[in-house]
Amino acid sequence: MGGCISIQVSCDQVLNRAGSCLWRKGNHIGNLEKNLVALEKSMEVLKARRDDVLTRVQREEAKGQQRLNEVQVWLTSVHTIENHFDDLNITRTMELQRLCLCGVCSKNLKSSFHYGRRVSQMLKEVENLKSNGVFEAVALEKPDMRCVVEERPLQPVIFGQETMLEMAWNRVMDNETAIMGLYGMGGVGKTTLLTHINNKFRETVDGVQVVIWVVVSTGREDSR
Repeated sequence: MGGCISIQVSCDQVLNRAGSCLWRKGNHIGNLEKNLVALEKSMEVLKARRDDVLTRVQREEAKGQQRLNEVQVWLTSVHTIENHFDDLNITRTMELQRLCLCGVCSKNLKSSFHYGRRVSQMLKEVENLKSNGVFEAVALEKPDMRCVVEERPLQPVIFGQETMLEMAWNRVMDNETAIMGLYGMGGVGKTTLLTHINNKFRETVDGVQVVIWVVVSTGREDSR
């Protein structure tokens, strides 16, 4: 005859294990309505805080300051969680209708459990964003972007060159001008005019960051 093995398990142990499993699932299901209400209220507070931070950022940016990276990361996170909250709300009514026995059970335990867990996790994320959304400063002065120009010594100004300098400068700063040439007989002041233009870049930050002065020899005279 074959051997016989007897396994004895306490009924209380089985009930405790089953009850523990059901309690973990029931915790998300049983607290679903309460967590949804709490999540909705927390989202309202988070959105209000987001609006306040944005108002501060826009005010500082209007003064020429630059928003902090940590502020931008926080604003992006709020935008992301807001989209997730909207997605969660799409099936809210259907999930609530699944609840039964005064909300402590569900007609579809698996679906209600997963939905309730998402609500619970999102509530924690929203609370965390709320606590991290308090900033002493939201922007700082922009880094110095002044044009890097090596100032060159000026030759004596030629009479009447002021008008030519103004015309050449306006042409250089014209967004439609890609290239400009200066030409004329030797000694008329081309180099002096170009030197004035070079040094004038030290006084402006109109999108120019670096000015390079290059001298190319042609064998007969320097071409700049």
